[in-house]
Amino acid sequence: MAASMIQRNIPVFKQNMSAAFGNSSLVVKTVAVLVFFGYFLSFIPKGTPYITVTPGYVLPPNFWVWTYLTHSFVEFHIWDVLADVLVVILCGKLLEPLWGAMDMLLFFVITNLLVAITTSFTYLFIYFATKNEDYLFETYIHGLAGYIAGFSVAVKQVMPDHVLVTSPFGKLRNTHIPLILVSVVITLRLLGALDGPYPIMFTWGVLISWIYLRFYQKHSNGNRGDMADNFSFARYCFLGGSILGTKFCQFQV
Repeated sequence: MAASMIQRNIPVFKQNMSAAFGNSSLVVKTVAVLVFFGYFLSFIPKGTPYITVTPGYVLPPNFWVWTYLTHSFVEFHIWDVLADVLVVILCGKLLEPLWGAMDMLLFFVITNLLVAITTSFTYLFIYFATKNEDYLFETYIHGLAGYIAGFSVAVKQVMPDHVLVTSPFGKLRNTHIPLILVSVVITLRLLGALDGPYPIMFTWGVLISWIYLRFYQKHSNGNRGDMADNFSFARYCFLGGSILGTKFCQFQV
């Protein structure tokens, strides 16, 4: 019964996705096309290290730093491609009208670039701790996991009190989604349903996007960041009070 219901709704979903993609901005369409293009490039034999971030190759003497830019558009599974494109389209519908196309693109670039850098350094630390060279040369950091996490944080920022689900246990709001997704992603990784870098990228995506939106995003009135109480990191993450007591961010959390 559930299968037949899903089958009946597939044409409707395709129609809605086509309409949403057709009405999207040039930025959204470009990113979506590049994600599909990167997916097809992943089928090229031995080409993966040249388009994904491989921690051992971004260091001298190889210094393949261009992969920090190309990795975002590479996925190995079609369901990841569809998830990426769906999030990009939703970002265009929910955030682009508020931010503008260029600010949305800037958020995309900053989040993905910093997630790739921090994730690659995370694997370097893992290598130093384990001396396992697979973490250097057999680990491929790729996809939009960090950006998907960043999108959940951005939605929390613009619609924090929006109720998604009401249950006997309480109301599920947008403000709860980032940490719930982190927990789900970690669980799926432990079950073997996700690639190794995914939960690391996702967690860094939550942290990096929040820091950017909280303190550094420039608004049309000249202000930077969002000091609203309902966007305080300490409200929904125990790390909030410790990360931002450093020289890096001596601001209200």
